[in-house]
Amino acid sequence: MASTVANIYAAMPRATGSLLRAPLGTPGPSSATSDLDPAFLDHGYIGEDGYTLAESRDIDKKKAFGGSTVKILQTDYTLTAQFAFLESINALVLRAVYGDDNVTVTGNSIAVRHNKRQLPHSSWIIDTLDSDVALRRIWIPDGQISTVDDVQIVHTETIAYTVTVECFEDADGTPLYEWVHKGRPPTQWTLTLSATAGTFLLSVDGKPTTAIAFDATNAAVRSALAALAGVGNDGVTVTGPAGGPYKITLSSGGTLSGNGAGLTGTGTKLTVAPA
Repeated sequence: MASTVANIYAAMPRATGSLLRAPLGTPGPSSATSDLDPAFLDHGYIGEDGYTLAESRDIDKKKAFGGSTVKILQTDYTLTAQFAFLESINALVLRAVYGDDNVTVTGNSIAVRHNKRQLPHSSWIIDTLDSDVALRRIWIPDGQISTVDDVQIVHTETIAYTVTVECFEDADGTPLYEWVHKGRPPTQWTLTLSATAGTFLLSVDGKPTTAIAFDATNAAVRSALAALAGVGNDGVTVTGPAGGPYKITLSSGGTLSGNGAGLTGTGTKLTVAPA
């Protein structure tokens, strides 16, 4: 296979958050683009060194008489993720670092108890992207912060919490899942209409559809969009009642816009907004 720069990935945080945590047992994602359970909460800025995944395998080499290795046994496997929380006065971060039960928020005040209690097991998401190249998602179904590095409190540096998360096996024996979606990330849009007759147009990246009836079903809206070059049958999903509002997902990304000049009725209006 020929080499291609399109397969080179440089991670950046997603706009929806890069490091998210949820209670243990929260349903996880199924792909790099699937919607996350609302229980996953963004924990803010992560240090410039990003994330370090470390996998270690302890082995035991068995040798035959004469010194030749005849078998390699694996005696242990460990997987950890290391990163630094930068938002040191974020209650979510403090709960992750010191334990949910050790952090109390009252108005603008946060109280933190430092004690020997073990930190909770949680479900973790690491979401990154590389512009139009790809999305990358890591899911740790069961991860526990095992170490917190020394915290420096000094006027020449910001306070950060550098932690190591130990990854535990789930019911399938897997401690970490990873997905990559190549190409532009999907975009989601909400289309709302106010009309009693007429038609409207939709456009993806400036390419217009044929006219769509004001009371079109979601299937009709989908068909009009799928007919556009670069979209296709697998490139769009539309949900919602006839006449809207519709939720439109462009699986290969793109900007959706609308033209309601053909609509009629009192107070006619067409609005397209990011979902």
